[in-house]
Amino acid sequence: MLNPSLYFKFRNRFDFSPHRFEIGNPIIQNRSLEDNFFLLKLYDFSEQDFKPYYEFHLSYFLEHHPSEEETFFSHVTDIVKVRINHFKRQDPISSRYARNMSNAHKLQSFLGFLKTIDRWHKLEPIESVVAEKDREIDKLNAKVVELENQLKEATKYDSSEKVNVTKTYLAAFIDVFKQMQELNIPGSGKVVSSQTQAPWYKMIAKYFKHGDKDISIDTARNYFPAQKDDKPAKFIEIAEKDKLFKITRKDDK
Repeated sequence: MLNPSLYFKFRNRFDFSPHRFEIGNPIIQNRSLEDNFFLLKLYDFSEQDFKPYYEFHLSYFLEHHPSEEETFFSHVTDIVKVRINHFKRQDPISSRYARNMSNAHKLQSFLGFLKTIDRWHKLEPIESVVAEKDREIDKLNAKVVELENQLKEATKYDSSEKVNVTKTYLAAFIDVFKQMQELNIPGSGKVVSSQTQAPWYKMIAKYFKHGDKDISIDTARNYFPAQKDDKPAKFIEIAEKDKLFKITRKDDK
């Protein structure tokens, strides 16, 4: 049985500037009443203080009882629940009733915080925990179905094979793509257009291969600078000898 005076950190005697989370009186200290002191301090805190207050005393406790966090949690949970029940049994006609209810509400809020860190399911029956896990599993299963549908939609145009570009003619092939970007129809503008160069080099990397090797997306990207007037260091310029084809309109003379 743990000595009850070891759960919470008391202020030192005659210390009139203690840490704000330390409990007890500066002169007369009855450590057997540590639970009362812990709760008295709690009543004055806001919800933002719950977590640091709890962790302050947990750290103190673990210094003396390593690996017994569950014991500390159980103790704090028990004294909070007992005190809530105590307040609820008080005479509603009493002059202290309003104060008691205020303290009870503060303890209920603290209990809500404890539920968020309850790894041992002390505050909820196992049935509730299982039901919650089942709901989470249902949500995850629904998400899996949704993602599978998205994957199916995203890959429905994929092919099991790629179009082969004859070895050593990759630059000539890409030059045809670059010419396509410049084709115009009088009065209608460009035949094809895109806001960025990404669709072009991604299409080449995904659907074509060079000889017996895939075309890496980095290699394809190097042929299509984001800004024509600001070419990156790795930009691949198509040499004149590789410009084997010229796309022209049928009625051009």
